[in-house]
Amino acid sequence: MKKIVMTVALATIASTSLADVKPFEAVEYRKGIFKAVKWQFGPIADMVKGKQDFNAEEMASRATNLAALSKMPLDGFRAGTYARATSALPVIEEKWDEFAGLMGKFETNTAALAEAAQSGDLKQIKPAFIQVAKTCKSCHDQYKD
Repeated sequence: MKKIVMTVALATIASTSLADVKPFEAVEYRKGIFKAVKWQFGPIADMVKGKQDFNAEEMASRATNLAALSKMPLDGFRAGTYARATSALPVIEEKWDEFAGLMGKFETNTAALAEAAQSGDLKQIKPAFIQVAKTCKSCHDQYKD
């Protein structure tokens, strides 16, 4: 019975058209993802900067979560979703390939951070963290108000 319920639920979800996504839903989606990114990245930054005690297990967990989250936000950047209630700039539409490339770099760099974090060695983690931070900053500088 559980399999049937799950199959029906997944079929219902899968049948929802992406065209049915309203602009405010796309904005809320990406805002939610980026809040989760901040939730994971903040403590990582604090550990790297010595503002919080280094905890290898927590670092690895948060870096893994961050890498998973990095794959999600691009889907929420839809045409026509930059007019209000967002700090994402409309230039994203004009420079989509460049923007998508930076988001790909974010994904690659967070994966490298997650791998480095598995070592438990802050000396390996710090350079990977710096690359993620630089990627975030470059995107924010160009595409965020």
